[in-house]
Order: sequence, then C-alpha cells, then structure tokens
Amino acid sequence: MFNEYVWKTYLSAGGETLAKFFESSVETDFSSDYAHKVRDFHRVFCPCETINKLLHKELLGLVEDTETDNFFYGCYSVLDLYNAGERSLDKIFETFCNGLKDDNASNDQQIFKEFSGGIEYYTTYLFMLFPDLFVPYYFKSNFNVFEKICEEFEIALPDIPVKKDYWGRLNYYGEICKAILEFRNRWGISSYEFCAFLYDFAPKYIGGYDSYIIKDLPEPKSAFFIGGSQDDMFLEEKTDIITCWQCNPDTRAGDMVVMYLRTPISAVDSVWRSVSVGFNDPFFYYYRCTYIANPVGIKRITQKDLQQDKILGELPIVKKNMQGINGVELLPSQYNYLMDKAEATVPRLEFCISSGDSKFALEKDVENKLIKPLLVKLGYTENDYVQQLYIEIGNRNHALIPDFVIMPHKTKGHYSSKHLIEAKLSIPSLAYLEEVKTQARSYAKLLGVECAVVASKEKLWVTSQSDDYSADVFSASWDELKNADVFTQLLKLIGKSDK
Repeated sequence: MFNEYVWKTYLSAGGETLAKFFESSVETDFSSDYAHKVRDFHRVFCPCETINKLLHKELLGLVEDTETDNFFYGCYSVLDLYNAGERSLDKIFETFCNGLKDDNASNDQQIFKEFSGGIEYYTTYLFMLFPDLFVPYYFKSNFNVFEKICEEFEIALPDIPVKKDYWGRLNYYGEICKAILEFRNRWGISSYEFCAFLYDFAPKYIGGYDSYIIKDLPEPKSAFFIGGSQDDMFLEEKTDIITCWQCNPDTRAGDMVVMYLRTPISAVDSVWRSVSVGFNDPFFYYYRCTYIANPVGIKRITQKDLQQDKILGELPIVKKNMQGINGVELLPSQYNYLMDKAEATVPRLEFCISSGDSKFALEKDVENKLIKPLLVKLGYTENDYVQQLYIEIGNRNHALIPDFVIMPHKTKGHYSSKHLIEAKLSIPSLAYLEEVKTQARSYAKLLGVECAVVASKEKLWVTSQSDDYSADVFSASWDELKNADVFTQLLKLIGKSDK
C-alpha cells in the first residue's frame, strides 16, 4: 500500500533531486547521462547483464537520434500530433502504432515484434513528447517485478492479453499508462516524480531482484531443453551468471534446464537451474520466461551423437533435428540417461515410480490429472489458487514455494491462505509421508491455513490447524473419493465456501 509519509521522506532524502533529473533530461538535456543512470537503476531489479546492455544500447540510440533528428516513421507521426496540440492518449498511441505498421511491418505480429524489441526506445520517446500521458518502460523480461510493484502499491492493472493476441499485447502498454495516470492523480505525483518512484524507490522497496531470484532452490521436478546460439557457448564459464530465457509453461523453480547450442556447434553443451518462478511477460516476444543460473559445463553430446543413440535417437525433438527446441520436456529417464552419457555432475530427477505406471510418470501428472480436477469438484476455479507461490522469509535469502495455495491473500509483508496442497508423485512409505507432512507443515504454519493437504498418485492426507497439522483428520485413495459419502467429508473440510 502506498504510504504518503514514507514517500515524502524519500522525496526529501534525494528523491526530489532524482525527479528533477528526469525532468531536465526530458525537457532540456537528453544525453548519455540519462542512459547511464537508467542502466544503474535497472541493475537493482534485473540480474541479467545482457538485458541491461540492450536497454543501455536502446537509450543511447535514442540520444543519437534526438541529436540528428533521425527518427523512425512512427515517431514522426506522433511528433505531428504533438505539434498540433493533441493530448488524447488513445489517439496518440493509435497513431504511433499505425506508424509502425506503415513503415516496418504488415501484420499485428510484426508490429508487436518491432515495438517489443525497442520498447525502451519507443516508450521513452513518447514520454519525452507527452510526459503527462506516457511512462518510459524499462521492465523488459521483468514484468514480474513491475507486477509486484503494482500489487504492492495498489496500481490496478488489467489482465494480460493471451500470447497470440499481438495487437492486444501492443495496446497493453497504453492500458498500463492509463493505470499509472490514475495512480498519479490519486496521490498527486508528477510524471517525473513517478519515474523516481518506479525506477528507484519501488524496486528497492520490494527488494530488487532478491524478491524473485531464489537462492535456496527446491529439488528439481522436471527437465527441459532450451536452445542457444554459438554466442551463448561461453555462458557456462561465468559461474555467477543469471540470465532470462524462454521457457515451457510448466517450468518450476529448481527445474533442470539443458542448453543445446545450434549451428555451428549443434550439441548439448551445459545444464542450468531455473532460479525463479516462471511468469508471463506481455512484452517479451515469446511470452513465457524464467531466470536461469548455476550453469555446469558438460561433455558435449553432438546432434549426431543424439541421433545415433538407441534411446535419445527416438526422441521426437531429435528426429526433428532439434527444431523448436525451447521448452521441450525430457522425461526423467531420458534426462538422467543424457546426464549419465555426458558424465555431468548435476542433480538427477529421482522419483519413486511404480513399475508399469505410465499414467503418472511425473509429479505434474498428479497435479494436472488429479489435483486440479479435484479442485474443480470442490468448487474452485483457476483464479482461486496459485501454484508455486513465492514466499520470502526473513532477509530474502530464503523462500518457501508451496505447490498449491488455495484462496491466497496478501497484506503488506504477509501472505495467508485458506488451505494448501503439497503434491508428490508417489509416497511409498510411512517415513517418506512424515517427511512430506513436515514440509507441508512449515508452509501451513507460515500461511496460517485451516487445512494442509498432502497428495500423491496413491491417495491424499489432510491435517488441520487445530493440532498443529499433526494427526490426519481425513485420508482417502482417489478411488475412495468416488464414493459420495467419502467425498462429502473432504468437501466439508476444504471445499470452497463463502466464509
């Protein structure tokens, strides 16, 4: 929640000077100093140096173009509106988008690709002409940070358009500007003060990139291929690197990420870990992304090696010559085999799998085929729960990540929820069940849930807050839940209610 006292304290302690820097840069002295300073702000909330350098390059390009009056056609089109005194956000942005179409692209996808690729350049230019309407956007591949800032300070954002709605994703920037304008008017914040708020005050307030980069990773649950170029072949040599990458929608924090380098390398080269919860970014061209780190170089397995191997050669992605590789999932057995072949010193995917059980080969099968349908029967919709809720603990060096948090609620610095579910593929022993219950109990106590549920492919177990989540108040196999009387017991415990 926005606190006027804290905000005014920030302004008096240097924030007002920063606001004046934005004002003078935009109105009288747009120079490389602006690009340098924004780059430094950006490093607080984005750990990826590649993204940071691209941001810096785009802003330096705008500096050069303002000095030579050598703009993109879409920029000239809004300059005409500026000179004509137009002050309608919708009209200006529509004209700008049409300018992109006329000059560089013939369809919505191409227009969006142009805009998203240069979003720092274009939005800064719009801000320079119309500072009371537009805001410079420097959260490329970090919509998670922008979204968290908006959530923390109650800036109401509309829902993100779906991936293939390229025109909607383009216009989402205009909707963001409207939401920010409403926030500024509500609290009497000038456009230049808001820049100081958005790029200095707020990122530091939420904890910078420590607010989403996870240091103590959970055990990996899945493994995915990603594709890189020869320019990426030296990344694994930088052991402290954190970078953003396109990911499979099912990628979770801690998962294994196998880097395949394309032509001319054409080989599996390294293995990484996903160190953030995956998120949708409307301005990231590929939409779904995660941050990866902890690279480990491995013995290269070439495309030819893959094709000639009796097991790996049968993978569909190998048969397709590794085309469309980003986000392709590897079964645990395939991933483990590949890592053994590469003599890689990285975690393996270890699950207790019953022989002959092909229906449930992965933990996410339990989540997708059992838990999610159960939640629907219990009265919940997808909007009523969150998977992999990132919960900071203490100094942000630790985090808890429950599998399903049902009816979550956030107040300043605190999460709570109605119930939670911890998913496991299989629970073959009482000792392992107690271990998982202990894990669920730690989540439950932090969130103050009424009931904590452990679910596997065999059955589910429910514990209650009344005895510190110790004794089972309910347990049943999935077959037993088909009995209406048994299901009613569960419904009374964790079903959706209006209370």
